[in-house]
Amino acid sequence: MYSYKNAWDEVKKRSYREKGSTKAVGTILGGEKTGKIQWKDDFVALHPELEDFTAQRMEDGSIVFSPIDTDKQITVKDALSAKKYAAGATWVFDQMIAGTPLAEALNRVFGARNVNKKILSLAYFLNINENNAMSRYEGFAEKHRLPWQKQLTPSAITRIFQNITSDKIDRFIALLNELTMKRDEKLKSCKYWALDSTSISTHSVKLAKSAYGHNKDGDMLPQINVLMVVNQLTGEPVYYRTYSGNIPDICTVKHLLQEQARIKLDGNAVFVADKGYSSIKNINRFCQNKVSFLMNLKTSFTMCRNLFKDIQADLLDPAAYDDEIDCHAMTVETVWSYPVNYRTNCTVRPPRERDRVYLHFYYNDEIFNSEKKNITAKISKVIKLLKENREFPQNLKLIREVFVTEKHEVRITDDNNKETVTTYATNRQALNDYLLMKGIRVLISNEVRDPIEAHKAYFDRNEVEYAFNLYKQRLGCNRFRVSSNESLEGKAFVQFIATSIAIMFRRRVNNATKKMQNLKLKYDSDSAVIDKLNTIEMTQFSFGNYYTEIVGGLRDLLHAMDIPEPSEELAQQECQEDLNASLADELEEEFSELEISDYEKL
Repeated sequence: MYSYKNAWDEVKKRSYREKGSTKAVGTILGGEKTGKIQWKDDFVALHPELEDFTAQRMEDGSIVFSPIDTDKQITVKDALSAKKYAAGATWVFDQMIAGTPLAEALNRVFGARNVNKKILSLAYFLNINENNAMSRYEGFAEKHRLPWQKQLTPSAITRIFQNITSDKIDRFIALLNELTMKRDEKLKSCKYWALDSTSISTHSVKLAKSAYGHNKDGDMLPQINVLMVVNQLTGEPVYYRTYSGNIPDICTVKHLLQEQARIKLDGNAVFVADKGYSSIKNINRFCQNKVSFLMNLKTSFTMCRNLFKDIQADLLDPAAYDDEIDCHAMTVETVWSYPVNYRTNCTVRPPRERDRVYLHFYYNDEIFNSEKKNITAKISKVIKLLKENREFPQNLKLIREVFVTEKHEVRITDDNNKETVTTYATNRQALNDYLLMKGIRVLISNEVRDPIEAHKAYFDRNEVEYAFNLYKQRLGCNRFRVSSNESLEGKAFVQFIATSIAIMFRRRVNNATKKMQNLKLKYDSDSAVIDKLNTIEMTQFSFGNYYTEIVGGLRDLLHAMDIPEPSEELAQQECQEDLNASLADELEEEFSELEISDYEKL
């Protein structure tokens, strides 16, 4: 093993090895080109840190260093160059996703050039920083332990976003679902997938998907819609897409079902959706595609009102009350007729098929009584104002038109004169029609027969509501903060990964709090837990790192979350691979500049 110095030839415009600079620094034991290196004493004297490591020359010319004794202290040189990072939260994230379908899919689709580590680092930033302004990432990376510890400039982050193409996202979603199905194949019960969407406001006028629509935050801004599907059992998002802000929820089901077939989403799952997706067309589409669904049906549908009238007495009977869900419940099995090939505005009636469906009716008397009290008070107020010949507010005009009738009578006064007297009363038929379906919820499914199971599955869909709350509030993703279409999809993907991690973390925290009843520490939110975890610090030096002591409540918290305590990571494989790659690049560049005669000397 030799060392030497390079110099620059101004005439030939290339480097060359200085004569007399070549010095022997060590020997490869065994006399081969590869093997353990024995350093010369004078070289070790110049580099005393070599005493702590064994060195091995590999086939590709790289040198692998391994610590001789992990209990040794780091050298003075390493100590002077060491850096400290907040590390507890990112350690937990690493352990939490290790071996999951999410981590494996990221590695297999985005593993080249460590893009998967860079995506995870950006996702960790969103979870910890609670702001998706990527201009803040550099400062964040200086202080936090991350999967990709090297700096990412704003331009580098933009390139990452632009390289997350639609094709790669498709492959990731398909692989994620394939791996998830293999993991969950032992589950025999129904799998429920919550379906919902939200709107993300934007100030950008350059984004193709930006458009005015029904803004769910009430902003008077153009928006981009995001649809997400979440596994209600695990809380993990399994699918997402961005689409134009002027497309209503009800119109997205057709595309979702096409995506399910194309990307091969789990065909055994039951999609759970609210009234925003409820329409005859969408029920037809689910039936045509043989996809299971559970949907909150609009009670204004004629079928709902007619069936309710048939079962009203039985549903309101105390015998139909179930204390587990705190309401009356009853199921009607019926037949749903749908066209074989559904076409909008078709002139010829297409052939139809018939499938069995279950309509689950629920009655809550508290909701009914509240609605009755509210409408009664409004009608009474309108009649009183009419009698007093006073004007009433704009918001009561519809009450006047629908629920109040007036009657004109001609009366003879005491002096035998005629006068017209107007009286006001409640339109009882209109009131009865209005109150008929109050307190009633109707769920329709082609798969779920039991009304109690259907009720639980529908209300468990708050997983997707929680996902959007995380997405928009805690992760700071209520704005995309991008100005180009090329970056939009990539940033939306990173925010999707961040949301997945946030939900998985929330599940761990919830499970931990159930085990932490006797602990002194109290945690009010995910952010508080992250802040507490980040009191754990990591010191990183040239060949590894070590962590601060973990005692008391922090140790109990990690154990309750089923997370191992962080330990020193000397000569990590990932760090060594990066080091070897850098050395190999340097050697390749150096050898490329040598003259042929120099190779012959070697």
